[in-house]
Amino acid sequence: MEGETRWEARLDHANKLDCTVAVACGIVTGLVDSFFVGKFSLERANEWGVSKVNDFVVFMAKLADYDGDDLPGAIRYLEKNFKFAADGNTADFGGGYQHHLRDFSHHFSLGGLICSIFTQFTGKVIGTDTAGRLLIVEVSETHRQFLGKSFDEKVILGTVSWVMHIASDIAGSSGNPGKGTGVPGPILSLIKQLSALPIFENARQAMEQTNGSVFREIISKMFNGTFFARRDEDGRIVEVLRFDFRTELGVLHEVGRLAKPVILNQCLIRSFYFIRRLTHEIKALKVASLQDLRRIDPQDVLPFRNQAVARMSTISCGVFSAVDLSDAAIRAAIASKGSKEKFLAEFVVRVNFVGLGTFAIACVLDIREVLKDRASANSSGAEEDYERSLAEFGSLELGPSQIRLLQSLQRAIVLDDIEGTKHSRKKDEKLQWLEEWEAALEIGLKERGLIPSEYLLDTDELYMQFEDLAKEDPSKPWPFLVALEASLFTPYEPLGGENDKEYKKLKLNGGYMQDVFAASQSIVTKDDLEKMRRALKQAQGDIDAKMAKRVVGFVGTTLVAGAATVAAFIFAPYIAPLVAGKAVAGLSGAALTSASLAFVGGGALAAGGLGMAGGTAIIAGGGALLGTIGGTGASKVIASMTNADGFVFGEASKLLCYCRYVLLDKCPDIDSVKRIRASLNERVLEMEITLESLKHADGSVELIEDVHQDSDEKDSGDPDSTTIDPKRQMKVLSKSLKYLKRCNQALVKAIVNAESGLS
Repeated sequence: MEGETRWEARLDHANKLDCTVAVACGIVTGLVDSFFVGKFSLERANEWGVSKVNDFVVFMAKLADYDGDDLPGAIRYLEKNFKFAADGNTADFGGGYQHHLRDFSHHFSLGGLICSIFTQFTGKVIGTDTAGRLLIVEVSETHRQFLGKSFDEKVILGTVSWVMHIASDIAGSSGNPGKGTGVPGPILSLIKQLSALPIFENARQAMEQTNGSVFREIISKMFNGTFFARRDEDGRIVEVLRFDFRTELGVLHEVGRLAKPVILNQCLIRSFYFIRRLTHEIKALKVASLQDLRRIDPQDVLPFRNQAVARMSTISCGVFSAVDLSDAAIRAAIASKGSKEKFLAEFVVRVNFVGLGTFAIACVLDIREVLKDRASANSSGAEEDYERSLAEFGSLELGPSQIRLLQSLQRAIVLDDIEGTKHSRKKDEKLQWLEEWEAALEIGLKERGLIPSEYLLDTDELYMQFEDLAKEDPSKPWPFLVALEASLFTPYEPLGGENDKEYKKLKLNGGYMQDVFAASQSIVTKDDLEKMRRALKQAQGDIDAKMAKRVVGFVGTTLVAGAATVAAFIFAPYIAPLVAGKAVAGLSGAALTSASLAFVGGGALAAGGLGMAGGTAIIAGGGALLGTIGGTGASKVIASMTNADGFVFGEASKLLCYCRYVLLDKCPDIDSVKRIRASLNERVLEMEITLESLKHADGSVELIEDVHQDSDEKDSGDPDSTTIDPKRQMKVLSKSLKYLKRCNQALVKAIVNAESGLS
């Protein structure tokens, strides 16, 4: 029962009742479509369009001061008062029967408007000849008087007069009002205009060589009404049906009519979803008044953008289309009386294509939700793990004291967010995540002999120690690195436990760093935080031109290389948190690795330990330490806590931001940036060598997380295996190299600019 409650609250899946209701909704709306909507009718579309267009023409004439109410009079009035320059070229475009189709300026579309303005400014009319080829002719001398003399006059005649003249033609002529030639609508206009482009010349010629002039004839027949005409048993035309603007307008009306049962279907399933979830939330949260309704998170009840609604929509739309197709087949079989041609014609007009289109869209959305869910579940796969192993540059260092401050600050951020969460269910889930996060830290702290209850600092102690530690050596830039790391901290990420699905939709309501952190200490100001945010955004843009489309999490571990020393940077974030303890959990990228190396080396040099260099030496020469991973069983937790998209990109962006704003603008310390760039250059070279060697090697690479597994586990087909083949490895390396090279180039420019500013 508890699992079911969580499912309903989190909207993860549609259950049996949801699916049953979806089926029922599909059947009911399918029957509504069958008995009350019926088949698509081009004749009905034409009749509706003619009626609306006739009213429109009278309305337009009255706007131009026509004082009558009849259609013939309105058309005559518009024809008399809004002459059109292109009318003088009627013969060039096939005469009165076809020139509205072949003369593009007579098209009631955006293309027609453009061609009308083109005629005013060039004195030329653009269209097609009888063979469908592009034709441009001079305006006839008899109608050049209708070309504007000034710029303003040309614009007015090309737009306003064009609209009024089209209105005089759209409902036929004054001699045959409501039934005349009319003008092409946007659909036929676009087809006709595209067919005249030179790029379609070869296709048009090939079609005409095999099928005569079928292509241009179809367009012409659609416009003059013979293509959709009603015919008797001998094939003679009984009644023409023009596919002009009037019919196109009516088609939209017919589509809207077919859409009604489809919309009703969506309304029914989404209303059921909303009412059921709302009822559950009211009971679960014990809502007793309107005031209590604010405790319900709209995300938990609104029927949009979640897997349950997507699945219900797929089922209901599929059932709707099944009922619709069955009905269409039965009615077509009865009406055709055994004729295959009549069956097909009747079947097509009875199918609700709006419903089929909606079903297709529902399937796509459903698949997308499923893939999103699977991607979240498999977020720590081999390729991600390998990319994580490339995301370290060994340049940004935090010692144990700073790490304690950072992790206490991270906890303060989460606590503040929980305090500001209005919806009680979300608050409970956030508290549960925080408890798991603290439990992960506690394991590592106990391994190092630390007392977990005394490690994380409360708010007052946190900022007191932050100030005191910063004042001991004001020249050190670590407070800005702590602030940057804290700003990029993303809580509620999966922790590798059973409750990860509960955390997927939890979001951090930002503002703590600007509102609380900046006001609680005097080192890093609110202005510094904003400038670092802008510097980071600029760095992201410099490293990847497509950054506008990305939301990058800034976590990572180490950098791959071939030598023993470089191997330390590869394995440190996996080994050191387990040797030194998971007190480093929550750190990202460079800060994690530098802290890990310092822990393994006995702490930072300032504290009397061997520092990063010592940690590097121990790990590089200490293969036996790999056994400790299996001993703690914590590798999955570490991997999940450092998992995100774009590891190398994120760390490179952060490194560039830190160098530019902190080491060059705030300190400044050009020498440190030069050393960082030199180190980055070495990493690029090492990765290029690795990439080149992979191009000539077979086999696969196993990540450090697999080292502790015994052979039985490896042979068991574990889906969580982190084996990566060379092709995927090369893909990740190539992408990472692109980011690192751009970061390196940006550092060169930053150093040059800084040095030129000093000279």
